[in-house]
Amino acid sequence: MFEHWPPGVFRYLFIGQAVIPFFINVVVNIALGVLAFRGQEFVSTWAMDKGAVADSIGTCFFLPFITCLIATPIVRRHVEKGVVNRVSPNAAPQWIRLINNRLALRAAQFGFIGIVLFAGPVCGLYALLADDAIETVRFITIKAIFAGVFGFFVTPLIAFVALSERR
Repeated sequence: MFEHWPPGVFRYLFIGQAVIPFFINVVVNIALGVLAFRGQEFVSTWAMDKGAVADSIGTCFFLPFITCLIATPIVRRHVEKGVVNRVSPNAAPQWIRLINNRLALRAAQFGFIGIVLFAGPVCGLYALLADDAIETVRFITIKAIFAGVFGFFVTPLIAFVALSERR
């Protein structure tokens, strides 16, 4: 698969669209967690408003949704400026064609895919590892690590879709 990609694409996706977004997502989610839950010793695990599970499921949707809205125009500009070469749509997996839509629809598709793939496992992990409440510092740590790892995988996928879109 990689042999059909232009030179430098894998490095671009790994460094610029996986490693760097990992750190950005960790920092952003620490900041969001501190702003949303400051002054609280515990976060309710299952509350619909400001609960750990609700926040994490929101991350499953909003992280890929917002990432797509931000990363896609950046990748397009990088292609236009010659920072990275476009990937031939023929070298891309067939599923790319299903998600290669207008930006807002594409972002929503990535968000819904995030919920479909990760909402169940997130609920399962909280059911196994948390009681009715979780310490705020522990929750923010889990939130930040989850967002970093999730972003590490989803951002390169979003960038790859942008690199292989027909224009």
